[in-house]
Amino acid sequence: MRISTLILFSFLFFSNFANAQSFFAPKKYPKGSYGNPVKIGMSLAGNFGECRPNHFHSGLDVRTNKVENIPIYSIADGFVSRIKIDAGGFGNAIYFTHPDGYTSLYAHLNLFFPELEKYVRYHQYKQKKWNIDIVLLPHEFPLRKGSFLAYSGNTGSSQAPHLHMEIRNTKTEKPLNGLLFYNLPDYQAPLVKKLAVYNAQQSIYAQTPKQINCVLKNGNYIPGSDTIRVQTNSVAFGIVADDPMDNALGVLGVYEMNMYVDDKPYFGWQLDNIGYDETRYMNAEADYKVKKNGGPWIQLCYKLPTDKLEIYKSYNNLNGRINLSDGRAHKVKMIVKDVSGNVSNVQFYVVSQSAGNTNPPNILSCTKPAAYNDGNIAFALKPGDLYDDVPLQISKNGNLYKVHNTDVPLHNYFELKLKPSNAIPTTLANKVALVRYPFGKDTDKKGIAGKLVNGWATAMVRDFGTYEIVLDQTPPAVTCALANGATLKGKTINCTASDETTNIKSFVGTIDNKWVRFVQKGKKYFYEVDAYCQPGPHVLNITATDENDNVKTLNINFTK
Repeated sequence: MRISTLILFSFLFFSNFANAQSFFAPKKYPKGSYGNPVKIGMSLAGNFGECRPNHFHSGLDVRTNKVENIPIYSIADGFVSRIKIDAGGFGNAIYFTHPDGYTSLYAHLNLFFPELEKYVRYHQYKQKKWNIDIVLLPHEFPLRKGSFLAYSGNTGSSQAPHLHMEIRNTKTEKPLNGLLFYNLPDYQAPLVKKLAVYNAQQSIYAQTPKQINCVLKNGNYIPGSDTIRVQTNSVAFGIVADDPMDNALGVLGVYEMNMYVDDKPYFGWQLDNIGYDETRYMNAEADYKVKKNGGPWIQLCYKLPTDKLEIYKSYNNLNGRINLSDGRAHKVKMIVKDVSGNVSNVQFYVVSQSAGNTNPPNILSCTKPAAYNDGNIAFALKPGDLYDDVPLQISKNGNLYKVHNTDVPLHNYFELKLKPSNAIPTTLANKVALVRYPFGKDTDKKGIAGKLVNGWATAMVRDFGTYEIVLDQTPPAVTCALANGATLKGKTINCTASDETTNIKSFVGTIDNKWVRFVQKGKKYFYEVDAYCQPGPHVLNITATDENDNVKTLNINFTK
């Protein structure tokens, strides 16, 4: 078939098809009734469902003009139902429950509104913990739509000042696609950049897909020529696509993909209603291996064997794989959509030229229990720990243990056992750690605290890769800007704590043996001087403990 003929056919077909019904039922969310969380204009830096490391992005990243302390407001009536504070994740976060069955979340905040800030600090001192998780009752902090909640910030796992906002189903606690609640201007269709071609007779981890650039011609995307020829009797596809939006300075993730084969509905997905207990399945919805090796996020147009996401719609038991054993050329159409209904279309033919290759030997099954033990390396996996079968690669070179490759993801933790080259004394059984070496863009070695069990160094891990056994007897490194014998003149006491092998498990500060509130930001800890530090002489005690229970203590005499 000639490309010009294909383009004409595509234009005629899709101009009538663009408004056709989705594979998925329309949403019944209260669209247009929720307010703006900021008064500077709602501009987005990220949307729901974008592929992020090991998770789907679960909300809307609202821009705050690249600065902190922009006032944040409630988007509807309701009450503050939960406060969570942590050094990672959402940082300082407010959960706000609404009477219509939804809960909004506001994350990476700085200070809360004064009454709530006072309430939180009271509970931190009561629990003697800075990182807390408090559930509140409806009568404690009821607020109207547009009420001031907090100031925006850059707390938690945030790379730049912004507001992360989610809308969740209150009953299930599942995050929903927040854009479906708003009528934000959007007249731009998704951008389809590449089509990826997979041999569906092989595991995704036993191959490297062919990536074909897509070109926009006469309103439709064409992946190279009109016919893709493959060396397999079963083929599958993936797409690299972005969604530009009128009120977003960059591009966002796409919302929906519908695939037709020979003009019949075949397979699709829609990114909405994804819980935190299932968000790691992003590593199955996208090609983790390609991304880990420096490529783009390829979102698969077929379902891996143990993927349990409920985002898919399949019209047969092939889950997006296309059988080409009949020798015919099959027509494939992909319709890529955004939340506002803007559509981009991809169309081509695919035909098999041979049966293709089978999986290489030594395969770990993803659907059956799998175990390995060669005397140096041992582990066992449960069904579902892997998303697809894995052609296992194992080796030991000196003190380095290669446990397959870091570019294959695992869904769950498993116990990894490594036999030391030299026996480890039982007195050091709790000082064992497994260090994973960096891969790709990683820069730091990752240490996991372990233990010695029956002569094996063991730890719970969730990554393949190259490991080394180390003994961690070194306490954390702790510094404080307040010198011993000094007079405190400022309003804060600043400290740092870090560990060369694992992580800091706990950091506790006391003044005259009474707990004080040190706030954590990465390796930095700071105490805002409050009523627990009155004028006069004091003793500051800092105790930092790492994951192998090595302890470092500082005692500083000072005067306020």
